[in-house]
Amino acid sequence: MLSRQKSTFTSENPLEANSGSDSKEDVVLWDSFRIGNESAFIRIYETYFDRLYAYGWRICKKDALVQDAIQDMFIELRKYRSNLSPTDSIKFYLFKCLKRTIIKEEGKWYSNLEDIDSSYFFDFTFSHEKHLIDRQINEEVKEKLNKAIALLSPRKREVIYYYFYEGLNYQQIQEIMKLDNIKSARNLIYKALGFLREVLK
Repeated sequence: MLSRQKSTFTSENPLEANSGSDSKEDVVLWDSFRIGNESAFIRIYETYFDRLYAYGWRICKKDALVQDAIQDMFIELRKYRSNLSPTDSIKFYLFKCLKRTIIKEEGKWYSNLEDIDSSYFFDFTFSHEKHLIDRQINEEVKEKLNKAIALLSPRKREVIYYYFYEGLNYQQIQEIMKLDNIKSARNLIYKALGFLREVLK
């Protein structure tokens, strides 16, 4: 049984942990895990647990379910590691697996269309954001931006999060959101940014 519990952090400051290795290091670490290196597995688990919890919490604000999904995901990965595909981004690989696990456990399979079931949501704010907002920006502007983000559809919030907050590329966003093609990912980002620009005028 995996014993690690999530670290203590607020829902508004969930991703202060190290973002992980570069792509070459990820390839080496992941391949080492796939051939049975237990130290590699432990390192992956310790490195990404908090980040996975923060990500899972944005999909489903149910603490126990998110933690169980993470545990179940790692148990499955460990069990079938010799059959896993290579990756140069462990974070992306784990995000994709966790999202699938959470949705499966909730029984909330949703459409790829924008008019998805209202029970599906993706939530985040930029209260402590590093990439889009300078730490010196005034609280009034932060509040205005967060209100604008709250008006986005769940899918647009999700795509903004992946692209700006996690630094995923168009292809990765297409895969994790199950979009038809890379152009769809790009268009969704442009629509989300266009909406934010209009609101923030």
